[in-house]
Amino acid sequence: MKHVVILGAGFAGLELATRLSESLEDEVRTTLIDQSDSFTFGFSKLDVLFGRKTKEDVLVHYSDISKDGVEFRQERVTEIDPETRRVTTDDGSYDADILVVALGADYDFAATPGFAEGGVEYYSVAGAEHMGKALADFDSGTILIGILGHPFKCPPAPFEAAVLLHDHFLDRGIRDAVEIRTVGPMAAPVPNHEGALSDNPRPPERVRHRVHPEPADRRS
Repeated sequence: MKHVVILGAGFAGLELATRLSESLEDEVRTTLIDQSDSFTFGFSKLDVLFGRKTKEDVLVHYSDISKDGVEFRQERVTEIDPETRRVTTDDGSYDADILVVALGADYDFAATPGFAEGGVEYYSVAGAEHMGKALADFDSGTILIGILGHPFKCPPAPFEAAVLLHDHFLDRGIRDAVEIRTVGPMAAPVPNHEGALSDNPRPPERVRHRVHPEPADRRS
């Protein structure tokens, strides 16, 4: 029986582990490793942000996985030897017949000067909770949703948040006191076919998107 070690239990790792269990149950055993104890769908963070759900409501715990032949281990990967297919974690080591690396990426909030000290984000559950608390005390001013680089994770999310913020402040009766802006490096919110954005491409009133031009020395 082959031993498959999957590093990372995001969409890719979970999908592969599920398919192996369902199609090759008698041929492979799978070890699924992730440093977190749970998975969260990206759209659920918006529910946390606007108070529709709590953190506990949106977490899908890996301990609940019940797929035949799949064992989950909550450990942090510290070393990968691709030649021998050996993985070292903070709690042991694993030798794989087939090694799958699907670790994704961590956010580097410090890469944008000042953001870690003065900004908020909703791409993590903790960040969504924090931003939700900040929104509760916000009753006037400008909200700037900054897309800090391209490509970036979940292209629709900044614009989805802008529209939901529009509805949020409309419901609170203070929409006229709030300006919502998005700033990013793209000319359109999401890549589109033959330039057709939608039947009604104009965003809600006072929700505007601006393209941040590249520095002069990077232009052709």
